[in-house]
Amino acid sequence: MGYYGLLKGLDLNSVSINELKEIQLSNGVFEQVNRVSLTLDGSPNSISQENSDPVYVPNTALTKEFYDYLLNVYENVLENSLIGFFYMYEEDIQGHDEKETKNIAHSYYREIAQLTIKDKFDVIRIKRSSDGYPIVSRAKKTELFNMRQEVLQENLATQNPIHLNHFLIGDASYFNDSLIAKSPILDEILQFEASRRILTIFNEQFHFETEDSSSIDEIKSETIPETVEKPIKKKKRLPLISDKEATTFLIDTVFIKRADKYQNR
Repeated sequence: MGYYGLLKGLDLNSVSINELKEIQLSNGVFEQVNRVSLTLDGSPNSISQENSDPVYVPNTALTKEFYDYLLNVYENVLENSLIGFFYMYEEDIQGHDEKETKNIAHSYYREIAQLTIKDKFDVIRIKRSSDGYPIVSRAKKTELFNMRQEVLQENLATQNPIHLNHFLIGDASYFNDSLIAKSPILDEILQFEASRRILTIFNEQFHFETEDSSSIDEIKSETIPETVEKPIKKKKRLPLISDKEATTFLIDTVFIKRADKYQNR
């Protein structure tokens, strides 16, 4: 089922918020679930229908389709980010041998992951050896990026419903370059995806981390004591404004810092 243009012909100015919600629910855009608010003061929690509140959550297939649609619309922004970054990267590694080049790439790999993911969350696994000692391992950066992408897909559909509404009525003209500077969630997604692509390219070339298709499911299925999500204060992001400025975030926050380090050796 395709969701783009699903509500084509609907005049967004002619319906109330409640009416729009009903239309979306009837078309399978959102699903209603009941959630119970739990108290943390030690008092008993009554888990019942009467104690629950209706919450609307976006259809998973919709969130992915909407996310992929925007990546396609803003492909030129992402491409310009990669071209700008790797142009400077090629200048940086010129004259270095294979080992030095790999070390420089690994520094970028870690730096980009740090800027993109570390300020959001981290995940560790704690397992036990045969002697009962704890064995701690951190989730791979590729795993964290995949997990973060899922969160961004849902955030895109919920944090700014106006974007989703224009997607549902098939209003392609709404998604122009000027929207990036006006939409924090869109700005964040484009920065995230540019970073993810750079890490993917580095990983394919240098094999910094091996992909394990079962690792993400393993993280999600582990019990709370064995999997810890560590929230860290969010860092201020630079705005992504236009195609011309699409490389600013990666070059200014990643490349210049790393290039100065190697040039001053």
